[in-house]
Amino acid sequence: MNKRTSFHLPAAFALVTSLVLPVCSWAENEIGFIEKFALAPDRAKVLGELVPGTEDYYFFHALHDQNTRNEAKIADMMEQWKKRFPNSDRRRIIENREALLGYDANPQKTLAFLRERLGLQFNHQQEVRDKKPDLPSVLDPKRVGREVFERDSIANDQGLGSFSEEALEALVKNKVALDEPRRRALLGRLKRPDMPGLVELIAADLKTKESRGFGEFNIHRALLPEQLDALAKLVPTLDGYRPFVFAKMRKLAPSADVDIESDATEREAWLERLWAYAKTLPPAFNTEKAHVLYMRLDHDRKKGVYDAARFLEYLKLPRSSGYVNPKWLEAQRDRQPLWDVNADLAEALPHHRPIGDDEPLVRDYFLNIFQRAAAANPGDIGTGMM
Repeated sequence: MNKRTSFHLPAAFALVTSLVLPVCSWAENEIGFIEKFALAPDRAKVLGELVPGTEDYYFFHALHDQNTRNEAKIADMMEQWKKRFPNSDRRRIIENREALLGYDANPQKTLAFLRERLGLQFNHQQEVRDKKPDLPSVLDPKRVGREVFERDSIANDQGLGSFSEEALEALVKNKVALDEPRRRALLGRLKRPDMPGLVELIAADLKTKESRGFGEFNIHRALLPEQLDALAKLVPTLDGYRPFVFAKMRKLAPSADVDIESDATEREAWLERLWAYAKTLPPAFNTEKAHVLYMRLDHDRKKGVYDAARFLEYLKLPRSSGYVNPKWLEAQRDRQPLWDVNADLAEALPHHRPIGDDEPLVRDYFLNIFQRAAAANPGDIGTGMM
Protein backbone atom coordinates (compact mmCIF):
# COMPACT_ATOMS: atom_id res chain seq x y z
CA MET A 1 0.00 0.00 0.00
CA ASN A 2 1.60 3.27 -1.09
CA LYS A 3 1.49 6.56 0.79
CA ARG A 4 -1.23 8.01 -1.43
CA THR A 5 -3.58 5.10 -0.71
CA SER A 6 -2.86 5.05 3.01
CA PHE A 7 -3.54 8.79 3.17
CA HIS A 8 -7.01 8.62 1.59
CA LEU A 9 -8.42 5.47 3.26
CA PRO A 10 -9.10 7.13 6.64
CA ALA A 11 -10.86 9.97 4.83
CA ALA A 12 -13.10 7.56 2.95
CA PHE A 13 -13.82 5.65 6.12
CA ALA A 14 -14.73 8.87 7.93
CA LEU A 15 -17.18 9.82 5.15
CA VAL A 16 -19.02 6.52 5.33
CA THR A 17 -19.20 6.45 9.12
CA SER A 18 -20.47 10.06 9.23
CA LEU A 19 -23.53 8.93 7.25
CA VAL A 20 -24.19 5.75 9.16
CA LEU A 21 -22.64 5.65 12.62
CA PRO A 22 -24.16 8.70 14.45
CA VAL A 23 -27.48 7.03 15.14
CA CYS A 24 -26.47 3.36 14.96
CA SER A 25 -25.07 0.95 17.54
CA TRP A 26 -23.22 -1.95 16.13
CA ALA A 27 -23.30 -5.51 17.45
CA GLU A 28 -19.54 -6.07 17.03
CA ASN A 29 -16.46 -4.20 18.28
CA GLU A 30 -15.61 -0.53 17.61
CA ILE A 31 -14.66 -1.16 13.94
CA GLY A 32 -16.10 -4.57 13.21
CA PHE A 33 -18.24 -5.28 10.18
CA ILE A 34 -18.54 -1.68 9.00
CA GLU A 35 -14.84 -1.61 8.06
CA LYS A 36 -15.00 -4.96 6.38
CA PHE A 37 -18.05 -3.86 4.38
CA ALA A 38 -16.56 -0.49 3.41
CA LEU A 39 -13.19 -1.94 2.22
CA ALA A 40 -14.41 -5.17 0.66
CA PRO A 41 -13.76 -5.48 -3.11
CA ASP A 42 -16.96 -7.57 -3.33
CA ARG A 43 -19.48 -6.23 -0.85
CA ALA A 44 -22.22 -8.67 -1.90
CA LYS A 45 -19.98 -11.55 -0.83
CA VAL A 46 -19.24 -9.93 2.53
CA LEU A 47 -22.98 -9.57 3.22
CA GLY A 48 -23.19 -13.36 3.39
CA GLU A 49 -21.50 -13.22 6.80
CA LEU A 50 -24.52 -11.51 8.38
CA VAL A 51 -27.17 -13.46 10.29
CA PRO A 52 -30.53 -13.22 8.46
CA GLY A 53 -33.28 -11.43 10.40
CA THR A 54 -30.93 -9.20 12.41
CA GLU A 55 -30.84 -5.41 12.27
CA ASP A 56 -27.32 -5.55 10.75
CA TYR A 57 -28.55 -7.91 8.07
CA TYR A 58 -31.34 -5.60 6.97
CA PHE A 59 -29.29 -2.43 7.29
CA PHE A 60 -26.26 -3.46 5.23
CA HIS A 61 -28.31 -5.27 2.60
CA ALA A 62 -30.47 -2.18 2.18
CA LEU A 63 -27.38 0.06 2.13
CA HIS A 64 -25.76 -2.09 -0.56
CA ASP A 65 -28.96 -2.12 -2.64
CA GLN A 66 -29.08 1.67 -2.38
CA ASN A 67 -25.49 2.05 -3.49
CA THR A 68 -26.10 -0.22 -6.49
CA ARG A 69 -29.54 1.42 -7.08
CA ASN A 70 -31.32 -1.91 -7.13
CA GLU A 71 -34.75 -0.40 -6.42
CA ALA A 72 -36.72 -3.65 -6.59
CA LYS A 73 -34.52 -5.40 -4.03
CA ILE A 74 -34.36 -2.43 -1.67
CA ALA A 75 -38.16 -2.08 -1.70
CA ASP A 76 -38.57 -5.75 -0.78
CA MET A 77 -35.86 -5.52 1.88
CA MET A 78 -37.44 -2.46 3.44
CA GLU A 79 -40.84 -4.13 3.59
CA GLN A 80 -39.40 -7.19 5.38
CA TRP A 81 -37.43 -4.95 7.72
CA LYS A 82 -40.53 -2.94 8.66
CA LYS A 83 -42.46 -6.07 9.57
CA ARG A 84 -39.59 -7.39 11.66
CA PHE A 85 -38.62 -4.13 13.36
CA PRO A 86 -41.54 -1.65 13.13
CA ASN A 87 -39.80 1.14 15.06
CA SER A 88 -36.24 0.85 13.88
CA ASP A 89 -34.17 4.03 13.93
CA ARG A 90 -31.66 2.45 11.55
CA ARG A 91 -34.37 1.84 8.99
CA ARG A 92 -35.20 5.56 9.14
CA ILE A 93 -31.60 6.28 8.06
CA ILE A 94 -32.08 4.20 4.93
CA GLU A 95 -35.45 5.81 4.27
CA ASN A 96 -33.87 9.27 4.55
CA ARG A 97 -31.05 8.28 2.21
CA GLU A 98 -33.47 6.80 -0.29
CA ALA A 99 -35.52 9.98 -0.37
CA LEU A 100 -32.41 12.12 -0.99
CA LEU A 101 -30.98 9.78 -3.59
CA GLY A 102 -34.26 9.75 -5.49
CA TYR A 103 -34.51 13.52 -5.77
CA ASP A 104 -33.22 13.71 -9.35
CA ALA A 105 -35.72 11.10 -10.55
CA ASN A 106 -38.73 12.41 -8.62
CA PRO A 107 -38.10 15.71 -6.78
CA GLN A 108 -41.74 16.21 -5.73
CA LYS A 109 -41.78 12.83 -3.98
CA THR A 110 -38.61 13.71 -2.10
CA LEU A 111 -39.96 17.11 -1.07
CA ALA A 112 -43.24 15.59 0.11
CA PHE A 113 -41.28 13.06 2.17
CA LEU A 114 -39.20 15.80 3.79
CA ARG A 115 -42.26 17.93 4.61
CA GLU A 116 -43.96 14.96 6.27
CA ARG A 117 -40.92 13.72 8.17
CA LEU A 118 -39.68 17.09 9.35
CA GLY A 119 -43.17 18.51 10.00
CA LEU A 120 -42.55 21.47 7.73
CA GLN A 121 -45.24 24.05 7.03
CA PHE A 122 -45.04 26.82 4.46
CA ASN A 123 -47.74 29.25 5.50
CA HIS A 124 -45.89 32.46 4.81
CA GLN A 125 -46.97 34.62 1.93
CA GLN A 126 -44.76 36.82 -0.10
CA GLU A 127 -45.12 40.49 0.68
CA VAL A 128 -45.50 42.51 -2.47
CA ARG A 129 -44.84 46.22 -2.14
CA ASP A 130 -47.48 48.71 -3.25
CA LYS A 131 -50.01 45.93 -3.79
CA LYS A 132 -53.57 46.94 -3.05
CA PRO A 133 -54.82 44.79 -0.14
CA ASP A 134 -57.68 42.50 -0.95
CA LEU A 135 -58.98 42.19 2.61
CA PRO A 136 -62.45 42.79 4.07
CA SER A 137 -62.89 46.23 5.62
CA VAL A 138 -66.29 45.63 7.25
CA LEU A 139 -67.32 42.89 9.67
CA ASP A 140 -70.42 40.93 8.74
CA PRO A 141 -73.06 41.90 11.34
CA LYS A 142 -74.75 38.56 10.82
CA ARG A 143 -71.71 36.93 12.39
CA VAL A 144 -70.52 39.43 15.00
CA GLY A 145 -73.69 41.29 16.03
CA ARG A 146 -74.69 41.44 19.68
CA GLU A 147 -77.74 39.26 19.07
CA VAL A 148 -75.50 36.54 17.60
CA PHE A 149 -73.43 36.25 20.77
CA GLU A 150 -76.55 36.63 22.89
CA ARG A 151 -78.30 33.72 21.20
CA ASP A 152 -75.19 31.57 21.48
CA SER A 153 -74.75 32.35 25.19
CA ILE A 154 -78.40 31.70 25.98
CA ALA A 155 -78.30 28.38 24.15
CA ASN A 156 -75.13 27.15 25.90
CA ASP A 157 -75.29 28.83 29.33
CA GLN A 158 -78.32 27.77 31.38
CA GLY A 159 -77.15 29.73 34.41
CA LEU A 160 -76.40 32.89 32.35
CA GLY A 161 -73.04 33.16 34.11
CA SER A 162 -71.40 34.55 30.96
CA PHE A 163 -73.72 37.60 30.97
CA SER A 164 -72.66 40.88 32.56
CA GLU A 165 -75.12 42.88 34.67
CA GLU A 166 -75.78 45.20 31.73
CA ALA A 167 -76.37 42.25 29.41
CA LEU A 168 -78.86 40.76 31.88
CA GLU A 169 -80.78 44.03 32.02
CA ALA A 170 -80.84 44.08 28.21
CA LEU A 171 -82.53 40.66 28.24
CA VAL A 172 -85.32 42.10 30.37
CA LYS A 173 -85.70 45.35 28.43
CA ASN A 174 -85.76 43.56 25.08
CA LYS A 175 -88.18 40.92 26.41
CA VAL A 176 -85.97 38.08 25.19
CA ALA A 177 -87.80 34.75 25.38
CA LEU A 178 -86.26 32.54 28.08
CA ASP A 179 -87.15 29.10 29.31
CA GLU A 180 -87.95 28.60 32.99
CA PRO A 181 -84.44 27.72 34.30
CA ARG A 182 -82.85 30.68 32.50
CA ARG A 183 -85.60 33.06 33.59
CA ARG A 184 -85.06 32.08 37.23
CA ALA A 185 -81.29 32.39 36.81
CA LEU A 186 -81.85 35.88 35.42
CA LEU A 187 -84.07 36.94 38.33
CA GLY A 188 -81.54 35.56 40.77
CA ARG A 189 -78.80 37.83 39.41
CA LEU A 190 -80.67 41.10 38.80
CA LYS A 191 -79.90 43.97 41.18
CA ARG A 192 -81.60 47.05 39.73
CA PRO A 193 -85.40 47.29 39.39
CA ASP A 194 -85.68 50.33 37.11
CA MET A 195 -86.20 48.59 33.78
CA PRO A 196 -89.30 47.97 31.66
CA GLY A 197 -90.63 44.42 31.49
CA LEU A 198 -89.31 43.39 34.92
CA VAL A 199 -92.74 43.26 36.61
CA GLU A 200 -94.15 41.00 33.88
CA LEU A 201 -91.11 38.73 34.15
CA ILE A 202 -91.51 38.38 37.93
CA ALA A 203 -95.26 37.79 37.62
CA ALA A 204 -94.68 34.99 35.10
CA ASP A 205 -92.22 33.32 37.48
CA LEU A 206 -94.47 33.66 40.54
CA LYS A 207 -97.20 31.75 38.70
CA THR A 208 -94.99 28.68 38.14
CA LYS A 209 -94.78 25.63 40.39
CA GLU A 210 -91.03 26.13 40.90
CA SER A 211 -91.49 29.55 42.50
CA ARG A 212 -91.08 29.73 46.28
CA GLY A 213 -93.12 32.91 46.43
CA PHE A 214 -92.44 36.60 46.65
CA GLY A 215 -89.15 37.33 48.36
CA GLU A 216 -87.30 34.34 46.92
CA PHE A 217 -85.06 36.67 44.90
CA ASN A 218 -83.49 39.91 46.08
CA ILE A 219 -84.93 41.74 43.10
CA HIS A 220 -88.43 41.18 44.55
CA ARG A 221 -87.69 43.36 47.55
CA ALA A 222 -85.90 45.91 45.36
CA LEU A 223 -89.03 46.72 43.33
CA LEU A 224 -90.24 50.31 43.39
CA PRO A 225 -93.63 51.12 45.00
CA GLU A 226 -95.39 51.55 41.66
CA GLN A 227 -93.88 48.28 40.46
CA LEU A 228 -95.23 46.51 43.54
CA ASP A 229 -98.69 47.92 42.76
CA ALA A 230 -98.45 46.71 39.17
CA LEU A 231 -97.28 43.29 40.35
CA ALA A 232 -100.23 42.99 42.75
CA LYS A 233 -102.60 43.56 39.83
CA LEU A 234 -100.95 40.79 37.81
CA VAL A 235 -100.80 38.42 40.82
CA PRO A 236 -103.81 39.33 43.05
CA THR A 237 -102.94 36.73 45.69
CA LEU A 238 -99.95 38.85 46.74
CA ASP A 239 -102.21 41.28 48.60
CA GLY A 240 -102.55 38.74 51.39
CA TYR A 241 -98.93 37.49 51.29
CA ARG A 242 -96.92 38.73 54.25
CA PRO A 243 -93.47 39.09 52.55
CA PHE A 244 -95.14 41.18 49.83
CA VAL A 245 -97.00 43.34 52.36
CA PHE A 246 -93.80 43.90 54.34
CA ALA A 247 -91.93 44.89 51.16
CA LYS A 248 -94.70 47.31 50.22
CA MET A 249 -94.76 48.87 53.70
CA ARG A 250 -91.00 49.29 53.76
CA LYS A 251 -91.06 51.01 50.37
CA LEU A 252 -93.34 53.68 51.85
CA ALA A 253 -90.56 54.86 54.17
CA PRO A 254 -88.73 58.13 53.39
CA SER A 255 -85.33 58.13 51.74
CA ALA A 256 -82.18 57.42 53.70
CA ASP A 257 -81.46 61.14 53.80
CA VAL A 258 -84.46 61.74 56.07
CA ASP A 259 -84.32 61.17 59.82
CA ILE A 260 -87.89 60.29 60.76
CA GLU A 261 -86.97 60.30 64.44
CA SER A 262 -86.16 64.00 64.45
CA ASP A 263 -88.13 65.30 61.46
CA ALA A 264 -91.75 65.39 62.68
CA THR A 265 -93.12 66.54 59.33
CA GLU A 266 -91.55 63.68 57.38
CA ARG A 267 -92.52 61.21 60.07
CA GLU A 268 -96.17 62.27 59.90
CA ALA A 269 -96.20 62.06 56.11
CA TRP A 270 -94.73 58.57 56.36
CA LEU A 271 -97.35 57.47 58.90
CA GLU A 272 -100.08 58.84 56.63
CA ARG A 273 -98.78 56.71 53.72
CA LEU A 274 -98.52 53.67 55.97
CA TRP A 275 -102.09 53.88 57.24
CA ALA A 276 -103.49 54.60 53.78
CA TYR A 277 -102.07 51.22 52.74
CA ALA A 278 -102.49 49.28 56.01
CA LYS A 279 -106.21 50.00 56.33
CA THR A 280 -106.80 48.18 53.01
CA LEU A 281 -105.27 44.96 54.34
CA PRO A 282 -107.44 42.01 55.45
CA PRO A 283 -107.93 41.10 59.14
CA ALA A 284 -105.00 38.71 58.97
CA PHE A 285 -102.84 41.83 59.20
CA ASN A 286 -104.45 43.27 62.33
CA THR A 287 -101.08 43.29 64.08
CA GLU A 288 -99.55 45.45 61.34
CA LYS A 289 -102.60 47.77 61.35
CA ALA A 290 -102.51 48.19 65.13
CA HIS A 291 -98.79 48.95 65.21
CA VAL A 292 -99.16 51.59 62.50
CA LEU A 293 -102.04 53.19 64.36
CA TYR A 294 -100.13 53.07 67.64
CA MET A 295 -97.18 54.84 66.03
CA ARG A 296 -99.50 57.53 64.66
CA LEU A 297 -101.34 57.98 67.96
CA ASP A 298 -98.03 58.28 69.80
CA HIS A 299 -96.79 60.77 67.21
CA ASP A 300 -99.94 62.88 67.56
CA ARG A 301 -99.94 63.06 71.36
CA LYS A 302 -96.35 64.29 71.32
CA LYS A 303 -97.71 67.25 69.40
CA GLY A 304 -100.62 67.60 71.83
CA VAL A 305 -103.16 66.20 69.33
CA TYR A 306 -105.67 63.56 70.44
CA ASP A 307 -107.77 62.38 67.48
CA ALA A 308 -110.83 60.56 68.88
CA ALA A 309 -111.77 58.95 65.55
CA ARG A 310 -108.28 57.50 65.07
CA PHE A 311 -108.21 56.33 68.67
CA LEU A 312 -111.54 54.53 68.21
CA GLU A 313 -110.14 52.83 65.06
CA TYR A 314 -107.27 51.57 67.17
CA LEU A 315 -109.54 50.27 69.94
CA LYS A 316 -111.63 48.31 67.43
CA LEU A 317 -108.70 46.00 66.74
CA PRO A 318 -108.94 43.21 69.37
CA ARG A 319 -105.94 42.56 71.53
CA SER A 320 -105.32 40.49 74.68
CA SER A 321 -104.94 43.06 77.44
CA GLY A 322 -106.04 43.53 81.02
CA TYR A 323 -108.14 46.61 80.23
CA VAL A 324 -110.19 44.88 77.48
CA ASN A 325 -113.66 43.53 78.38
CA PRO A 326 -113.29 39.71 78.26
CA LYS A 327 -116.80 39.19 76.90
CA TRP A 328 -116.21 41.57 74.02
CA LEU A 329 -112.87 39.98 73.37
CA GLU A 330 -114.40 36.49 73.29
CA ALA A 331 -117.00 37.64 70.77
CA GLN A 332 -114.25 39.07 68.52
CA ARG A 333 -112.14 35.91 68.48
CA ASP A 334 -114.43 34.27 65.93
CA ARG A 335 -114.53 37.35 63.71
CA GLN A 336 -110.93 38.43 63.42
CA PRO A 337 -107.53 37.50 64.88
CA LEU A 338 -106.08 39.26 67.90
CA TRP A 339 -103.11 41.48 67.28
CA ASP A 340 -99.77 41.01 69.03
CA VAL A 341 -98.39 43.92 71.05
CA ASN A 342 -94.97 42.19 71.21
CA ALA A 343 -94.56 41.64 67.47
CA ASP A 344 -91.26 42.74 65.95
CA LEU A 345 -92.07 44.45 62.65
CA ALA A 346 -88.67 46.04 61.98
CA GLU A 347 -88.59 44.36 58.56
CA ALA A 348 -91.64 46.36 57.48
CA LEU A 349 -91.34 49.44 59.68
CA PRO A 350 -87.89 51.08 60.02
CA HIS A 351 -86.94 52.12 63.56
CA HIS A 352 -89.93 50.21 64.94
CA ARG A 353 -89.75 48.50 68.32
CA PRO A 354 -92.29 46.10 69.86
CA ILE A 355 -94.97 47.95 71.84
CA GLY A 356 -95.03 45.60 74.80
CA ASP A 357 -97.70 47.45 76.81
CA ASP A 358 -100.04 49.98 75.18
CA GLU A 359 -102.03 50.75 78.34
CA PRO A 360 -100.16 54.03 79.09
CA LEU A 361 -101.09 55.39 75.65
CA VAL A 362 -104.70 54.18 75.92
CA ARG A 363 -105.04 55.69 79.41
CA ASP A 364 -103.59 59.00 78.25
CA TYR A 365 -105.99 59.20 75.31
CA PHE A 366 -109.00 58.32 77.43
CA LEU A 367 -108.17 60.99 79.98
CA ASN A 368 -107.64 63.71 77.40
CA ILE A 369 -110.61 62.82 75.19
CA PHE A 370 -113.05 62.43 78.10
CA GLN A 371 -111.79 65.59 79.73
CA ARG A 372 -112.37 67.60 76.56
CA ALA A 373 -115.69 65.90 75.89
CA ALA A 374 -116.92 66.50 79.42
CA ALA A 375 -116.15 70.16 79.09
CA ALA A 376 -118.11 70.39 75.84
CA ASN A 377 -120.93 67.84 76.20
CA PRO A 378 -120.66 64.94 78.64
CA GLY A 379 -122.93 62.61 76.58
CA ASP A 380 -121.21 62.72 73.18
CA ILE A 381 -118.07 60.71 73.79
CA GLY A 382 -119.65 58.24 76.14
CA THR A 383 -122.29 57.34 73.56
CA GLY A 384 -119.82 57.07 70.72
CA MET A 385 -117.36 54.78 72.51
CA MET A 386 -119.77 52.27 74.06
